Amino acid sequence: MSAHRPASPRAHRPASPRPASPRPASPRAHRAPRRRPAAPLLAAAPLAAALLLAAACIERGYPLAASGQVDIRADVAGPLFAADTLDVEGRPVPPRQSPWRTAVSLQLTETNEPAYGAYVEVRVVPSEALALHAINDERGDDVRGEDEAGGEADDGASCGVRDGAFRCVAGTQGYARFIAASEGDWSGEARLVVAWADRTEELPITVLPAGLPEDATNFALIAGGLGENDRVLATYLPLTCTLGPLPDDLGATWRPGAIRAREARVRASPPQNAPGVVEHAPVIVESLHSEAALSLAPDCSERTTRLRVLLGATGESPPFSLCFSDLGGDVTLAVSSGQKVIEPAPALTVDPEPRLLRVRALRSVVTAGTPGDLFEVSAYNAKRVRIAVPVDLRAGDDRVIALGEASVTLRGEDSEATIIQGVAVAPGTTELRVTPRLLASPECTSEPVTVVAPPPPDPEPEPGEEEGSP
Repeated sequence: MSAHRPASPRAHRPASPRPASPRPASPRAHRAPRRRPAAPLLAAAPLAAALLLAAACIERGYPLAASGQVDIRADVAGPLFAADTLDVEGRPVPPRQSPWRTAVSLQLTETNEPAYGAYVEVRVVPSEALALHAINDERGDDVRGEDEAGGEADDGASCGVRDGAFRCVAGTQGYARFIAASEGDWSGEARLVVAWADRTEELPITVLPAGLPEDATNFALIAGGLGENDRVLATYLPLTCTLGPLPDDLGATWRPGAIRAREARVRASPPQNAPGVVEHAPVIVESLHSEAALSLAPDCSERTTRLRVLLGATGESPPFSLCFSDLGGDVTLAVSSGQKVIEPAPALTVDPEPRLLRVRALRSVVTAGTPGDLFEVSAYNAKRVRIAVPVDLRAGDDRVIALGEASVTLRGEDSEATIIQGVAVAPGTTELRVTPRLLASPECTSEPVTVVAPPPPDPEPEPGEEEGSP
């Protein structure tokens, strides 16, 4: 844009005046002559006018032309993480796994020059995947890649909602920045779409479910006090003895203050290229057995079948408790976090806790020298069901009765009761004593069994007497 250039100042210079005859002095003779503008000012006026007019042509907030270009880049190169849990208002519950938001930079150019003042519109597809905020929005603080001052550079750039759309206006260098954040539990492949004129530019952003990414390693459940075979042994503390019929009630299967528990933790190692993703990663631990539960209390006073724990900065969760009822069984646990699942699932064998041991004598009197079935031994759980329990056997006096075996595993409900055989050795009275294998107590004792001497043999017949004669 140009303006008509004024004529040279020399064209307006008047001819030299003729000498005049002297006139008498008067006050008007001392008045200063009219001052004309200097020639350089007259030459600069068109240039200033041109600059003002050119500046008026650059209006901030004009739509980027179809010939313009937009380059879009996210500061976080990898995926973002969705929220794991939401409150009643649908907002994420902290602490959260990072990164869950990223700063995004737009560079707007026209004819390879910064498009200062041009604007574009930004949207997310699908709309529920991400939320967009201005870089200095209070929800956008502490975002990786944000300007050092904590907000946008003071060059005229801005991003925000205008006329119902999220609009970014380029600064003097052609840049604009905003925040894209995952603020829900949606996960999948999202797209940032920048639109201007009849053109669009897209940036894909992956939003993973909260939890460990696929390339995390060493994901495991660590539990203490299980032994080499992942076995929870019975304590035999509630075991009592009986000689006769079973009582109607053998107590609760979850004994308050006496529940068997094992401390456990979950751990994982982060990917080498993202060492911080394990912190606050949620892990879900579930019991798949009715007689096993999970608890944050060491005594298992409050139990659940599904527990959520968060990994710490080192990739290890706080301790929690595995809880087992007195019924026991083969327990399987499901442990998952995001894209990771522990396979095969952790499995434990929990021995039933016997409540009652019945030792019953089958015969009260036995003739010496006679072998046979002498005792019946059975163990019962809290539901009055016969269970398999390893026990040690011994006679009170092995000079009276000799047992056929020193230890045995009692039979369960699916077979006949366990019968203990022995041999009556010599006259006397003794009993059977039964204890849990390798333990000294509790000791359950049968009724006494008396061994009597065999009857004397019949007298030999006299010589010459015929059999059957009077």
